[in-house]
Amino acid sequence: MINLNPTLLVQLAVFLVLMFLLNRILFRPMVRVLDERHDRTAGRREKAAQLDAEAESMLASYQARVQEARAEADRARMALVRQGEAERQKLLDAAAADAEKTVATIRARVRSEAADARKDLHQEADRLAAAAATRILGRII
Repeated sequence: MINLNPTLLVQLAVFLVLMFLLNRILFRPMVRVLDERHDRTAGRREKAAQLDAEAESMLASYQARVQEARAEADRARMALVRQGEAERQKLLDAAAADAEKTVATIRARVRSEAADARKDLHQEADRLAAAAATRILGRII
């Protein structure tokens, strides 16, 4: 059984006054600080998420620009390769034409020298034949 004596009432009154004072002085400010802290933290988390999304967007944009720059570099490189191949083919054609011209010139010279040599050989053969006939026949032909 509970004994209701004046000390219990005084303790109850002190407890209620203390609860009222602690609620006003300690608990409400502490709850307010915790709520503010929670709000700031939530706001920072939202801002962090927003910044993260923005960073992802910037990264995707950067990667797209890098990909486009690589594609442009590949196109430029391929154009240079095609230009180099065309220049190479042009030089090869010019060299082949020059070589053909040189070969034709040499062949013409060889034909001319061969004709001259045949002419000289025919003349020498005629001279030798005449000399041989002269020796064999003993008279000048």
